[in-house]
Amino acid sequence: MSINPMELLKQKVSSVIVNDQTCLVNEKNAILSRFYPILLSRFLANPELIDQLKEKLRPCLSDLLENNNQVINSLLIHLGAGKLSVTEVETTLNRAIPKSLAVLSAEVGNEAIYIIHYLREHNVSIQALLPVWSAEVLLPLDQLELNEPAQSEEPLPEMPAEPHRHHRIFPFFTLFFASFSLIWLYQLGK
Repeated sequence: MSINPMELLKQKVSSVIVNDQTCLVNEKNAILSRFYPILLSRFLANPELIDQLKEKLRPCLSDLLENNNQVINSLLIHLGAGKLSVTEVETTLNRAIPKSLAVLSAEVGNEAIYIIHYLREHNVSIQALLPVWSAEVLLPLDQLELNEPAQSEEPLPEMPAEPHRHHRIFPFFTLFFASFSLIWLYQLGK
């Protein structure tokens, strides 16, 4: 059974971001815990966003939220909840986005389809952990997507088979063959 993506991000991303800070550790942990479901639900709602963010040198919150300043400001205010400044929240989230992508890629594979299938497996828990206010805050993004020209909805292709992995016996067979060859050459030399 694969680990829940929120737990994975808390273990591998939050620990790195928060532990190299000296102050406001609990507040930043709380912000990241509320942000991860939003990040993952954005990936589920807009799968091509994963590849778009991976192409960026330093993906940031404005890339995730399609440069919609209204949504960005509202999200930062809700996440900070008056405990941290908006700039501190934004800096924390900007550090978390590329690290989160790297952790997800390392866990399930670098292809966006692997990440989407992984997130779909845990969609119920992701939706359950979304903050109550997130639907209202992200609503302008959903309206933009609805106003775009309708493209035919293509289902995601089936998960491709995992690449063929070399058998672990091959190195032993090679070593076995090489040692017999050396013994044979030694016997010929006598």
